[in-house]
Amino acid sequence: MEHPYTPEMNARLEQSFKEADQAREELTESMANSVAANCDLLHHGLVSAKGLEATTEMYRNLLGTLLRHSSGEVRSQVLMAFNQSMEKFWPRKNGTGTSSGPASADHQ
Repeated sequence: MEHPYTPEMNARLEQSFKEADQAREELTESMANSVAANCDLLHHGLVSAKGLEATTEMYRNLLGTLLRHSSGEVRSQVLMAFNQSMEKFWPRKNGTGTSSGPASADHQ
């Protein structure tokens, strides 16, 4: 025998779904921050253990693998993240032919 949902039950269900969505967002943000911190530690550990050249080659291989991933969504997200990183560390040159940012000081 089915029990009809009352307005109160519907309101409680909606509230539960909202709380579950909020908890999921908070968990996702927390996981993203944790992953970022672990990536920093991993990078420094790899460079210390294997050197910059081997670590760079590993990153090249990883990026190539991700850009060839069978999922178009994965490829799109990787390309977007890569382009954002490029703009951060090697910004496009402005109209005068000079660039600003961290990389410009290295090449003077």
